[in-house]
Amino acid sequence: MTTHLNIGQLLETAKAGIEDYLNSALDEGRIDSQLHGTAAASTLPNLQAWLEDAKIDELSPNAKAGIAAAIEAGQWEAIVNAYRQDLSFGTGGIRGMMAFDRESIVALKETGIDAPILKGPNTLNNLVLMRVSAGVAQFGRDKGFSKIVIGYDSRVRGGDFARMISELFLAYGFTVYLFDEPCPYPEVTFTIPNDAVKSDLGILISASHNDYRYNGYKLSCGNGSQFDPTERDEMYKKYIMNATFDDVKLCPLADAETGKLIYLGGSEQLPDVDYGGRDLLNLHDRHRDHILEFLLAKQLLGDKFDAAAEDLKIGYCAYHGVGRKAVPRLLSEAGYSNYTNITADGLFELNGLFPSFCSDPGKEQQPDPGDFRAADVAVKAFKAEHGDAAFDEIDILIGTDPDADRCGMVVKGALVLGA
Repeated sequence: MTTHLNIGQLLETAKAGIEDYLNSALDEGRIDSQLHGTAAASTLPNLQAWLEDAKIDELSPNAKAGIAAAIEAGQWEAIVNAYRQDLSFGTGGIRGMMAFDRESIVALKETGIDAPILKGPNTLNNLVLMRVSAGVAQFGRDKGFSKIVIGYDSRVRGGDFARMISELFLAYGFTVYLFDEPCPYPEVTFTIPNDAVKSDLGILISASHNDYRYNGYKLSCGNGSQFDPTERDEMYKKYIMNATFDDVKLCPLADAETGKLIYLGGSEQLPDVDYGGRDLLNLHDRHRDHILEFLLAKQLLGDKFDAAAEDLKIGYCAYHGVGRKAVPRLLSEAGYSNYTNITADGLFELNGLFPSFCSDPGKEQQPDPGDFRAADVAVKAFKAEHGDAAFDEIDILIGTDPDADRCGMVVKGALVLGA
């Protein structure tokens, strides 16, 4: 709670600390004059706005305690980075760091989205997501939108962020289609225009293949693609930029009107999810059928496909992401049953800290399946779990990133000698 905080004293301490840090950084050549000027002009006013906003105490009771702790600890570089600007709104939404150090990310994972860590307008946190979502909801309301699809991947507290955003759109009168567990981005974009849903827009909480410190807010329009630049700019400049914390309102999921909250998933409810008596719409099967329409090998090989598919030996690495269920399911149902999952080092478990990519502290590595270093992680883990001989037998090794919209492959090469 923040009732005991002396806001005036905090701002006085912050003013001196921020000025000293920025001047030293400029003198030592760590920042240029342009960055110094913009940071000096924006950091303290943004910090003051957050510390003095009473609505923040209601929406995130521990937020100001985290800010105060950072000021008292003299974390001026982090404070400047958190308050010098708002997170930029790009082609597909927003993306940024949830925190600047591992300890804070761990605290977020263990404590929840209201963890008392340093938060600001330039970090991806519950307050920023609520404010941005209020702007998107107002834009959608004025456009006559009424339905939204919301999903999340394996990022730290992604499910909590998704449920919080669902509560906001419910409060704005939307019908919310919420995935019941972490899901691939391609399934979200498929679901938005699907005949069973026919939504107006969709959101995925994900930072794709960035390292564990990041999260994001991927926006899709009614056909599942990114918004048209004209609409996107209108949404940002007219609505998101003008949204305030006073525009945030929430309707608890349990209080959603009948038919306003529909869960998305498979054919059966998951045992660890409280559906609150809400409907579950099976999108996994619809998505599978859609994917199988693109399986050209089956069309080209005809009766020979089953034998050819069985002969193909596949290794698969989920990289701690949502592909762990979707990819094996799709492989099996497409006829490629001869696959081996990599479960060593927790690679097959959902874990937004991506432990297999943190062996060198301070040099965080991205779980990007297209990066040779990620391929090396998968190959080493496969050999450690299944043996060198088993690795020699597979024909291809596939890896997907945390939201399973990016795929990398390791294939065997051949050395050809000739005159």
